[in-house]
Amino acid sequence: MAETPPIGREFTITRVYDAPRELVWKAWTDPEQVARWFGPRGFTTPRSTVTMDVRQGGTFALTMISDDDGTEYPSGGTFLEVEEPERLAWRDRDLDLTVTVTFTDVSGRTEMTCHVVGETGGAPAYDGWSTMFDKLADFLDSSPRTRR
Repeated sequence: MAETPPIGREFTITRVYDAPRELVWKAWTDPEQVARWFGPRGFTTPRSTVTMDVRQGGTFALTMISDDDGTEYPSGGTFLEVEEPERLAWRDRDLDLTVTVTFTDVSGRTEMTCHVVGETGGAPAYDGWSTMFDKLADFLDSSPRTRR
């Protein structure tokens, strides 16, 4: 659930996933998995567009494509912090935006907190991030690697 509404230049979204922290980490850092859930509802991220060098100073790039009209939304950035499996932080390459995602083990489940600071895009962006995390939940729920 959302902890902080999209006010001003930052917001925070926290979710708890019924999957071990290491698997949620891989969902964020393995290009094959990122392509299966990244982007708001109504968008697809083709695997062919995802490149990731997951290390401090490494970069990533991907392209989200609108399912409605095919509009492409390239995105990417530079990793500022990579602390497996606890923390990812990056600076967006095109926007005045820094994103920090933390992963906390909660008795075999994972609490994920995403904090976005900068030109957030306000409520529409907040809603997009929120639906993306719904897609992540669906992905984790459907993945045989996360079933107990």
